[in-house]
Amino acid sequence: MKVGNPEAGLPSPERMSHLRTACSVAEDRAHRHWKARLHWLLRSVGMRHGLIMGASMVLAGVFDYGVNVVAGRWLQPVEYGIFISVTAILQILLLLSIAIRIVVAFYTAELSVQGDSDNRVGAFVRRVWRWAWKWGLAATLAMALFSPLLAPVLRLPNSWPMWAASVMVLMLFLRESLYGALQGTQAFAGLGLVQVVQAFLRVLFAAGLIRLGWQATGAILAQPLGCIFALGMALCWLRPHFRHRGNIVDRPVSWRYSAATLLGLAAFGVLTNLDALFVKHFFSPQIAGNYGPVVTLSKVSLFLPWAIGIVLFPKVTRRQAAGKDPRPILLLALAGALVPGLGITAIYFLSPGALVKIVFTGAYSDPGIVLGLASLAASLYAGLFIWLNYALSLERPTFVFALIGVVAWQGVGIFLFGRENLVYMTLVMVSAGVVGNLAGFVITWSAVPTAKAVGTEVAGQ
Repeated sequence: MKVGNPEAGLPSPERMSHLRTACSVAEDRAHRHWKARLHWLLRSVGMRHGLIMGASMVLAGVFDYGVNVVAGRWLQPVEYGIFISVTAILQILLLLSIAIRIVVAFYTAELSVQGDSDNRVGAFVRRVWRWAWKWGLAATLAMALFSPLLAPVLRLPNSWPMWAASVMVLMLFLRESLYGALQGTQAFAGLGLVQVVQAFLRVLFAAGLIRLGWQATGAILAQPLGCIFALGMALCWLRPHFRHRGNIVDRPVSWRYSAATLLGLAAFGVLTNLDALFVKHFFSPQIAGNYGPVVTLSKVSLFLPWAIGIVLFPKVTRRQAAGKDPRPILLLALAGALVPGLGITAIYFLSPGALVKIVFTGAYSDPGIVLGLASLAASLYAGLFIWLNYALSLERPTFVFALIGVVAWQGVGIFLFGRENLVYMTLVMVSAGVVGNLAGFVITWSAVPTAKAVGTEVAGQ
């Protein structure tokens, strides 16, 4: 029997050397390619804007978080429960008012890439500013009139906390109109600075008013007081646009798009704040007070997504107008929104009682697994916020209706299963977050937008 040579068929030493050289060259090319890509990414305008907004929003979030910590440490649990429930109302109103910002940013971003953009943007911003004063005053009056009716629903001792919150309504109309102009023109440095200053002043006002004995009402009133100074800074930043008074007729606003934006943000606001209102209504004041730290700590997962959504929106709008695929930006935004929240959630699951005791003192009960579940739900809500911004920037209202369905899912679920058990309530919240993210992928991912012609009007034509 003839045995073959075991070395037969093996490449020669010269061929092995060539193969090693080829592999080395390929690895070197790949290394240079990814190094160039990373260098381009770090030097890109989008990355700079993302870093600016990310840093400023995180810092502003820390200050806003500081208000909750100061209130939680200096107020009694019952008073803190009042603060949390009224703040949840304001959070819903804030998200409703962000519809103003998104609409203004959408049209400002479109106008800013056209000829004679300074005059076009200036005319549009001035019109929005007049509109904000008119309807902001009307909404503030309506809120003040309805406050005595809302106070018993939230089991408040009197109407003063709601009247303090009413002052913020006008501020929301004015502030979000200016923030939208800053976002649409991609003045992210100004937008970030204004928000940081406002949040810092809110901490100072809250601490001072609580010390003066204003209790929960003082902590609530601190927000509009800080907002007044932010408005002055934003107006200074936008002064060049207010000065332009050309003969350009600004672009008409689509009320259909505005209504879809309002509905989407209203649904998101209810989704992310329904638990605080639900606990305040169905559980005892003591349990509602102990749930306050859970609300505060879980909302940390939403700090960074706000910043990412602000940067994402005008960039997707511009890429759509140019006929480019915005989905790579979407993937980065989703990763940036979800990963930090999931990391925070892991920490909450490991030591919930110790964290609450360190941050809020020993006056509050150990939340146990409820804190981790609420944070997981908030992390999934962060992904929903990115999907919502993406859908609105592409003018795809279908996702808005899906989000309303998710809110109904969560509302019915916590009513059926969570009226006596906070663990079941937070599990329902997690399920709503999962369903919402799946809906975002199914509805908005598939189609790639084409270039869109933007209609404009010029006086005299």
